[in-house]
Amino acid sequence: MNMSLGFLKKFVKLALGRASIVDIWPPIAFVGWRMATGTSPPWSEGGSNALATAFSRCDHELGSYLASKEVVLTQFQPQSVEVEVAQLRWRHYLVYWTATQASRIDGGEARNFVEMGVCDGLTAWYASKARQRLKCGGTFFLYDAWEGMRPDLLTASESRSAGSYSYLDIENTRKNLSLCGRDNFFFNKGYIPESFSQSSNPESIAWMHIDLNSSIPTIASLDYFWDRLLPGGIVLFDDFAWPGYEYTRTEVEKWCHSRGQDLFQFPTGQAAIFK
Repeated sequence: MNMSLGFLKKFVKLALGRASIVDIWPPIAFVGWRMATGTSPPWSEGGSNALATAFSRCDHELGSYLASKEVVLTQFQPQSVEVEVAQLRWRHYLVYWTATQASRIDGGEARNFVEMGVCDGLTAWYASKARQRLKCGGTFFLYDAWEGMRPDLLTASESRSAGSYSYLDIENTRKNLSLCGRDNFFFNKGYIPESFSQSSNPESIAWMHIDLNSSIPTIASLDYFWDRLLPGGIVLFDDFAWPGYEYTRTEVEKWCHSRGQDLFQFPTGQAAIFK
């Protein structure tokens, strides 16, 4: 996308909440998710990184479905959905990258994936494409209530989120991911953690993505699946370092400390555990 540096300065000012931007050098290469970088993103044109090239193809394919409105993301305003997804590109690259690494570990058909908090299937799209590219065996298990967040599963500091995501529809997610390719998706509808006793759950996994926006189901997911995570497997957290999710971050850090696990935090606010 060609933009003047002056426009980018204004955009960065808005994105980062800065009062002023005096000068920017080198020119900004990426702006999104309240982050700006002057380095070339891995998916930049002219690069020879095979993984980044595959990610770019996946990203463009999704973009074409969004433009034609075959994929519908209800979490964004219709008029801004393509811009919103473009600003999440670094986030989605990290989803794709970690899913690629998890698809390579030993495990064969045991390399199942799980995602906790699926929404419209946006991040599952990228993880699934990574699985398909490497012909990863196993099943992709998806967990979400596809209903509003329940007050009894939120702490006092999270209570503002009660009722959020009530607009979600599992059938829209199914339709979106039906265009993703030939992955083996299994949909588990219900509230975590009680849904684990009613769901079809894998005995082993290679990758877990947690995007639950609340601490109680986040820790419950870690407790339930950690011993099932294969050596070399990855847990990726979505909103780990974002303002408003401090309690979840504290609880995850405590959980990791109690098990001698190190967290790797990304500038996007995501974080990962590599087992």
